[in-house]
Amino acid sequence: MDEEILESFRQKLERDREETRKSLARVQAEGRGLGEDCPTDSGEVSVMTFSREFLFQQSTLRRQLLSRIDAALERINNRTFGECAECGDEIEGKRLKAMPFTAYCRECQENLERQSLGERKGA
Repeated sequence: MDEEILESFRQKLERDREETRKSLARVQAEGRGLGEDCPTDSGEVSVMTFSREFLFQQSTLRRQLLSRIDAALERINNRTFGECAECGDEIEGKRLKAMPFTAYCRECQENLERQSLGERKGA
């Protein structure tokens, strides 16, 4: 991949990483803030429990995204960015523009998702 294109992806990923870190910090602060008020009835307890679970899920998703962004930046450093981690083929430019953190071409990603879904159904 051309150096100029790689550098543009690096800059985008670094911006995305910073935005995701800030977003994660906000979600975590919100979660800590929920514990300050003690609910007085079962309705409030339910709302607080739902809110905590939602914020935990959002925090988990943001940490996963950070991990994927860091891995993509590592692939840039290793000169493997844009190559599918499964089959080694080049990842389509449109896919990289939409999801620069992806490690798989569309076909391999779909295969991995089908396998994962099959394993969950069989469990």
